[in-house]
Amino acid sequence: MDGWIFIDKPKNITSFKVIQKLRKILKIKKIGHAGTLDPFATGILPVAVGEATKSINYYNQNKVYVFNVIFGESKDTDDITGKTIDKSNIIPNKDEIDQCLKKFIGKHSQVPPQYSAVKVNGKRAYQLARKNQKFTIQSKEVFIKSLKCLEIKNKSEYCFSMECSSGTYVRSVARDLGKILGTYAYVSELRRVKIGKIEEKDIILLDKFEELVH
Repeated sequence: MDGWIFIDKPKNITSFKVIQKLRKILKIKKIGHAGTLDPFATGILPVAVGEATKSINYYNQNKVYVFNVIFGESKDTDDITGKTIDKSNIIPNKDEIDQCLKKFIGKHSQVPPQYSAVKVNGKRAYQLARKNQKFTIQSKEVFIKSLKCLEIKNKSEYCFSMECSSGTYVRSVARDLGKILGTYAYVSELRRVKIGKIEEKDIILLDKFEELVH
């Protein structure tokens, strides 16, 4: 069995756990994924099976995310799963946010979150962060094609959509947006809705896939 499967990753499960489940379902050892999604995130997870695993490194397509950002609070993970570090009473309005979004378009340097899989002196950043070790992550160049504020969810929460290059951290965008607006921010919800030409209509729920295989 060789080829790609596009799974709709459920919430509160790691991308690696999805692979473990698929390995059991398909009874196949040679399997891997492209473009890790955080455990709290949902959406398109491209999975390579058999000989297709050799092409994972070439699968660095543009990605589209829809995500919610809460302003006025920062988390150590830059997402809803983390511990609160700081709070602020400053909550920007939609006009202020829209003005700021232009600064993110195009190529720019981005510092990945402290809780990320980026390697620092041979160790994963999140491993060091969990041990409360102090370290610095080097910035890297990313490309953001579009970034829009779609709607106001409530007084401090807004919904956004972004198309960006592979390797761009949505959590870093939220964190940096908060900084520019003189407050704090973190991602409360995150869904990957497109990767390359693959859209939500092309994906299958993990449970549904298991049913079909059986």
